[in-house]
Amino acid sequence: MHVPEHLVIRPPSEAKSLLIRTVRGCNWNRCLFCGIYDYFDTPYSERGLDEVIKDIDSLSDMYGDIFKTAFLGDANPLALPTDFLVHVLKHLRKKFPSLTRVTSYARASSLAKKSAEELKDIHDAGLDRAHVGMESGSDAVLKLQKKGTSQAQLIDAGGKTMASGMELSYYFLLGLGGLALWADHVKGTAFVINEVKPHFVRVRRLWIHPMSRLMDKINAEEFMEQTPEGTVIELRDLVEALDPSPTVLACDHANNYIQVFGRLDEDKQEMLRLINTFLELPVQQRQNHYRSIPSVI
Repeated sequence: MHVPEHLVIRPPSEAKSLLIRTVRGCNWNRCLFCGIYDYFDTPYSERGLDEVIKDIDSLSDMYGDIFKTAFLGDANPLALPTDFLVHVLKHLRKKFPSLTRVTSYARASSLAKKSAEELKDIHDAGLDRAHVGMESGSDAVLKLQKKGTSQAQLIDAGGKTMASGMELSYYFLLGLGGLALWADHVKGTAFVINEVKPHFVRVRRLWIHPMSRLMDKINAEEFMEQTPEGTVIELRDLVEALDPSPTVLACDHANNYIQVFGRLDEDKQEMLRLINTFLELPVQQRQNHYRSIPSVI
């Protein structure tokens, strides 16, 4: 029996999803803070269409039509040709007709390279949501971390993706600007979010692997890490700077010091109240809390 390939990583929100591997690794893989595909020894390669179709068929034989959601991996399936993605999505929907949502990771640079018509074709074939690692909206931070995108491209790609009918989920990394660029990190990110108004903004705290390229910068004293309290202040300042909109802001990861969740047009003030209430706690209580939260990817 054909054995389907496994993914390296998927978003927490896709924990119960059917996982379909369309590419191996990341076609960029230069971000200083990441390197996850290096840790798992997964060099980039594109899978053949026949391989992916066989995986879908085998998963259908193994599980039947029991999944409500599915996720395409690894890092950036949207770099694949549109015809490839359309074929995969249509076959996936045929084999799993009960699916109500299909999502994928996507780089902003890849979304920007697709025409509006191509993105609509991909959505019409069955892709409902793109998970995009924005990480920051600051050009200075994006350049420092070798993200391979820009503030302008994030706005362009985000607008095109939402116009296609897809949901857009942008990820924001607290602490990515370090001590030197934290204010610009927050300001630039707020600008992108206010321009695009994505469906979701998912917040993470920067986790630095001991073998990452960013750790090399730290050891060379070329990057000064943000403090734990500094990341909470970043979160507060970001929420304060965001316009009321239907965007959902979610701190949905175990490494966040503060877990706030809500729509910006309904819950912004309550999120700020929770953050400020925490920051008003005695110093030792806050420090004990920071020590109690694990640093995980």
